[in-house]
Amino acid sequence: RYWRDWSSDVCSSDLYRIDGPSIGRRALRNACLGYLVAAGEGVSLAKAQFDAGRNMTDVLAALAVLSATDSQQRTDALAAFHAAWRTDDLVLDKWFAIQATSPLPDTIAAVRALATHPDFDMRAPNRVRALVGSFAGGNQVRFHDASGAGYRFLAEKIAQLDPVNGQIAARMVAPLGQWRRFDPARQTLMRDALKGILEMPGLSKGTYEMVSKSLA
Repeated sequence: RYWRDWSSDVCSSDLYRIDGPSIGRRALRNACLGYLVAAGEGVSLAKAQFDAGRNMTDVLAALAVLSATDSQQRTDALAAFHAAWRTDDLVLDKWFAIQATSPLPDTIAAVRALATHPDFDMRAPNRVRALVGSFAGGNQVRFHDASGAGYRFLAEKIAQLDPVNGQIAARMVAPLGQWRRFDPARQTLMRDALKGILEMPGLSKGTYEMVSKSLA
């Protein structure tokens, strides 16, 4: 019955509405979808919702859920979304952000690869925030990987970004500046990343101040 009801809802021809009950229904359905997939079920439901393409809210919710799975449906959905929206910068930012916040173990490697993607541009602040900012600020599990790979990635990107856009680079320091909240091993790794940024020649004034204050 659950599968039948879900399929009926997703494939319904009802118009997209922005009234309270409709918004609440979408939010509840997408929350349930996330729980189902997290419990090891419902990947096919998420792909069906993605393929139905009824509205961007449901499409992005389904894509985010699929992005947390190691599945062919995930690969297919990410490819389809990119093909459909690669010319729309605002929507494509979502594509980068969803992958950056995936809890999968290989997310750090995936984010590094995305930083070399033809559609990634270090000169575009929104794109940098979508990938680097989402990873560092929105992926607590993988950014704080015990290996310190997440910290090193952020430090590298700050170093690359600083000559291009010092303001954005300075703001990107914040996740590393929270080192006091973590265990001693991670504190050391985060401080090392900050020290590495501080040693950069020609560091902009804003980034230098942010890093210095974070270490103080």
